[in-house]
Amino acid sequence: MYTLSGIIAAEGIAAGPAFFIEQNQQPDLIKDNVNFDSQAEINLFLQKQKEFSNRLYHAMTGPAPDSVRDLFGAATGFISDKKNTTEIIKLIQDGVSASSACNTVFFERLKPFSQSNDQEIKKLSRELSALTAEFIASLNKSNQASIHNTVLKERCVIVAKNLTPASLLCLRTEYISAVILEEGLASGHLGAVLRELRVPAIFGVQGALQIKANTHVLVDAINGQIIVEPPYDTSQKMLLNTSYYDQFSDEDSSNIICVSSAVGASKDYDANLNYAKYGIGLLRSEFLFLGDEVEPSEEQMIIAFKNIFEKIPQQAPIKARTFDFAEDKKPNFAIDTDDTGPLKDYGAKVSTRLLKKQLRALLQAVKNRNITIVFPLIVRISEAKYLNALVASVYDELMQEGKEPCDFEVALMIETPATVLSAAAFAKYTSQFIIGTSSLAQYACAPRPYDQSFTPALAKMIALACKAANDAKIPICIAGRFAHRSELLAFFIHLGMTSITVDSSSIARIKSCIDKFNLDNKNYFNLTIYDNVMSLSSGKELNALVEKLNLEGF
Repeated sequence: MYTLSGIIAAEGIAAGPAFFIEQNQQPDLIKDNVNFDSQAEINLFLQKQKEFSNRLYHAMTGPAPDSVRDLFGAATGFISDKKNTTEIIKLIQDGVSASSACNTVFFERLKPFSQSNDQEIKKLSRELSALTAEFIASLNKSNQASIHNTVLKERCVIVAKNLTPASLLCLRTEYISAVILEEGLASGHLGAVLRELRVPAIFGVQGALQIKANTHVLVDAINGQIIVEPPYDTSQKMLLNTSYYDQFSDEDSSNIICVSSAVGASKDYDANLNYAKYGIGLLRSEFLFLGDEVEPSEEQMIIAFKNIFEKIPQQAPIKARTFDFAEDKKPNFAIDTDDTGPLKDYGAKVSTRLLKKQLRALLQAVKNRNITIVFPLIVRISEAKYLNALVASVYDELMQEGKEPCDFEVALMIETPATVLSAAAFAKYTSQFIIGTSSLAQYACAPRPYDQSFTPALAKMIALACKAANDAKIPICIAGRFAHRSELLAFFIHLGMTSITVDSSSIARIKSCIDKFNLDNKNYFNLTIYDNVMSLSSGKELNALVEKLNLEGF
């Protein structure tokens, strides 16, 4: 028996045999074409063609609607078409790379369909183009075995150097008891996924990769310790203390501050009563599909969103963030971005084409109620204008098609210095601000490593955004890593917070803390507190202010 320690990413206690996962260091390694080998390119094309067709075939045999099966069948036939294959091979023999040859042949064939006046044909063309682009992207990927080929058959503790959310979500998460990483950022997106799934996790564990495979390990992600080969009695005693998420009573409370949950990673929403009861403060929509091999169709997205939305009470909020594939949230399927226009270099790494498809799905996934469409990582007014216009055009398009879209309003994530510094201008293009404290915290520390503490720079960015929202008389929602910190609630309320979104396991605790303040039904934005925050020069002064607000109450 020996112990290791690290940084807690998701609280809880669990045990199981160690299961190691190796992830490619260069998942998108581009081929070196200096020494061009036409036969090697042909072999690569034929191999990837077979793999991609098999993948679509297996997807067709799964629990997918008929429209999705039809699409995948059409894509399989198109990519494997003998005439297309013959032309592609001829181009490769003439010295063209496999990816370039596929681009030339496939998209030339698709061009007439994209120019059709028939809306159904145009829609099919868009879907086929997306799948074709994904196939072409696979030609430029490393042939190393990837993590999504890993199959879990029994409960285990995942041990790895590092993982992305997509790497985890392509696994059978019901078999994951805990996660141990030698690297990893506790405040990152993988941590958010694990907290939602209620999977205990410890990151930054030096020596984690020295644990032998199948060795029994106990992960104490309350104290940040890992016990390798623990005595049976010790293990059983600690596993009894697994009620971390249920230690706070969930009684009905006042609704002065709306408390709701951030969701997206979990597929078992029926087991999550807090999520269903209090609504969705932020649907991290990309988490639903990160582990997928193929870009989801509009129909698949409608089903996924509907399965979540239909469980939400009529009076509870539904706020759905559009896809955000930035940083470590790259999906397993290929994504495209806009080469021109307002969304060129958009921080969320998503194209107008895919956004439009997602917006169509969101507006069809719920009936007879209002939902909030949340746009992330906005840095320019032109982006805010364009995205507002895009969702409005999608609504009009659905109305013309007789699809009866739901009513909506737009919210902007305030999670970059650009939006903070121009918050007054951005307030004209949103119904509310959702302040992403995790992303803002990273910007506040740059270029130094992320600071786990609540810093004066972060406090000032939050205060600036809240002041702009208060001046514009729009609501303020606090989200992200620091929304869970109960000692900061008084601070947020004094800056005008009207709602807060946290992982569902924290809802009861946060509601209980807010109830102790005995708030009246009014806005508590305090200009004096704002001025105090803006004049802070040290963490010590900020801590003193936070403690003072907690002692004085309201």
